[in-house]
Amino acid sequence: MKNGEPNETKQILTRLKTVRGHVAAVERMIEEDKSCEEVLMQLVAIRSAIHKVSVVVAQRYANTCMIDALEQGQDRKEVLNKAIETLMKLNQ
Repeated sequence: MKNGEPNETKQILTRLKTVRGHVAAVERMIEEDKSCEEVLMQLVAIRSAIHKVSVVVAQRYANTCMIDALEQGQDRKEVLNKAIETLMKLNQ
């Protein structure tokens, strides 16, 4: 990802490390034969953490990638349509 601010990049990486920790926890829970409810709650935490990362990356996309494309002379309508299509995939 280009043109990101160092603080923003650090925030993304921190959130991804949190996701990694949750995934490792789920692996341990399954190995330890924990209850389905406990595993599902960890999976909810993973989904939430991934959503938070997606929001930060989407903001970067809107603030840098789209602007860069427009400044490089790409068609405004095409850039906006591509952005809408890409961002809509977050809600699928």
